Amino acid sequence: MKRFLIFSLAICLAATVVAAKPGRGRVVIGEPLPQWSEGQLDIHTISTGRGECLYFILPDGTTMVVDAGEFSRESKRHANVAQRPNAQTRPTKAFGDYIRHFLPKGQSAVDYFNLSHFHMDHMGNCEPEYERAAEGDYLLTGVMALYHHVPFREVIDRAYGAYDSLAVKAMSVDVLAEYRKFLEHHTAKGAIKASRFELGAVNQFALKHNAAAYPNFRIENVCSNGYVWDNGKAVNIYEGKRKSLRENAASCGFVIRYGAFDYLTAGDIGDYSDLEYRVAKAVGDIDATKAHHHLSPHSNCQKAMEAMKPEVLVATSFYVRDIQPDKSKFDYITAGGCSIFCTSVGEPLLEQHPEDYAVCSATSGHIVIRVAPKGKKYWVYTLDDTDSAYRVKHIAGPFKCKK
Repeated sequence: MKRFLIFSLAICLAATVVAAKPGRGRVVIGEPLPQWSEGQLDIHTISTGRGECLYFILPDGTTMVVDAGEFSRESKRHANVAQRPNAQTRPTKAFGDYIRHFLPKGQSAVDYFNLSHFHMDHMGNCEPEYERAAEGDYLLTGVMALYHHVPFREVIDRAYGAYDSLAVKAMSVDVLAEYRKFLEHHTAKGAIKASRFELGAVNQFALKHNAAAYPNFRIENVCSNGYVWDNGKAVNIYEGKRKSLRENAASCGFVIRYGAFDYLTAGDIGDYSDLEYRVAKAVGDIDATKAHHHLSPHSNCQKAMEAMKPEVLVATSFYVRDIQPDKSKFDYITAGGCSIFCTSVGEPLLEQHPEDYAVCSATSGHIVIRVAPKGKKYWVYTLDDTDSAYRVKHIAGPFKCKK
């Protein structure tokens, strides 16, 4: 415990203790993170210790959520990290509370929901204690439960309209059936528009509120179902390979480009059949990225990281296991000048091996990348995930965008 306290103190001393001022909002350690303002790009990685959820506020106030994973019981394979903000708050309620707190003024719904792939830590799990919806008779878990906390107008996933052929390798078969019932019910009512992720598209996630003011913003769809969009065409990475496509590798992913700022998120892709490297080559130099597959051993390989050269990598974790994030990768990632921010490294690991995780800029909390108007620089904020005040624990930056 003594070593852990020393490690924690070192992290606190390393933190920037002065206020940072991106755009109009003054950010101060110990105080709640100011709300988004017009022109900023916010990328929130929400920490619950029980599933992955990203929340985006685009420069004109268009909002988007990627994934809403949820599993409440102890994993049969690995011990879970501490649940946030507490053991009594279901992950989807925590996601909903967070998203509503940061919704732009005057908004009550999310514009887009993108499901990267069909696994429980991204879409929910069938737990016996969960209730069913009064209308539609689908299980209130993950994506479906989040909708009842904060609705979304449009759903985009990798297989809509062709689940029987494109989603047959999903491991979370039971929850996929519930998700399909959810979509069928709400699309029939006209409450949700649903569509399949369009590889190569640059307008599927279009700005909805004031697009004309931001001609330097776009979202490019770069991978889905084992294909990569490269030089204007879809490349099947698995063509002629003996290995079959796995659900993680089928994840859909996109790159956000705002002025000089570039950010990649691609679900749980890894270096399966060179997929991750091909995505990295197609994307090119970027400023920041979500860690693929929670920074597992087969993800964020060295040649992919060298192809993208990100300065910031954000990793989510749900288990007390030293391969998510894989600490053996820390040396070559940080050697390339990249800062690692983790949402939920298990406290037993920090206590046992504090020196291994000392290279991380964060080991717990919500992680927020906030890009200044015009996309020339950005900050990374770590927020306290133990309550709903969303106080700033650490400030990193400003980082100057590369291009």
